Amino acid sequence: MALRHTRRWQVASKEMVKQGVKGKIVFVSSILAYFSIVGYSTYCPGKFALRGLAEALHSEFKLYDIDVHISFPGTIYTPGYEQENKTKPKITLKIEESDGGATPAYVAETILKGVQQGKFHITGDFIGNVFRASSAGSSPRNSYIADLFYGLVGYIALPIWRNSVDDTVRAHRREHQEYLQQNGLLGRA
Repeated sequence: MALRHTRRWQVASKEMVKQGVKGKIVFVSSILAYFSIVGYSTYCPGKFALRGLAEALHSEFKLYDIDVHISFPGTIYTPGYEQENKTKPKITLKIEESDGGATPAYVAETILKGVQQGKFHITGDFIGNVFRASSAGSSPRNSYIADLFYGLVGYIALPIWRNSVDDTVRAHRREHQEYLQQNGLLGRA
């Protein structure tokens, strides 16, 4: 699936360059391209990679006046999300229980607004902005003053949040080991 999507941006960008079109390419990643938690080890690497691709293309396409944007939505309430939650590990569901989520319409509106405002990294809520500003590296900033604020919040709050997530995972260890034993995936000690 990733190859198919990669092929689309390649075909589109080559045609834009060939025709001299000054346009925009927009990638949609996930807030999980800024961090990861238990339960997402198969999902996050691709999202991190997409972020790296967008960062490289953002620079390369300056040669052709093609703007690159990348969006990092959090939870999107869709039928796919509801299906995903049926098989998601209990510990992941627990960590995510306070996640507010967003509708597809809100996410689409946020992406469109971000592109119109010329933002490279597009996030749609306070938490997304904190993660974005805290891990932007040398990426273009959305607002130096706002990003300074979000970065400061992240500098203080994110280590605390991470410790609480790690504590929650450690507290789940016994239940997880019992699950593994019941399913024959762990020998009895």
